[in-house]
Amino acid sequence: MTGANYEIVVRGRLGGALARWFDDLELRPAGPDATLLSGWFADQAALQGVLRRLGDLGLELSSVRCLPERGLTARNGRPGRPGGTGAGRG
Repeated sequence: MTGANYEIVVRGRLGGALARWFDDLELRPAGPDATLLSGWFADQAALQGVLRRLGDLGLELSSVRCLPERGLTARNGRPGRPGGTGAGRG
């Protein structure tokens, strides 16, 4: 599989200390009590590494969604939406 952009939603809001664990991803509020993490993942191992990190931190996973490709971005030259790398950490 080639890389893809993903959106991951977890319950609760990530404070500054937890957000630093995911500095390679874009984080933003998703509803009144949820956080959306999005970014580019080079492969399934990179995605699974972030999901494992979320679990290790005791965060409750609400959803994981692979986003459709939308052409190349000027920011990172990768297919899909601009975002973090998501790769190589985990």
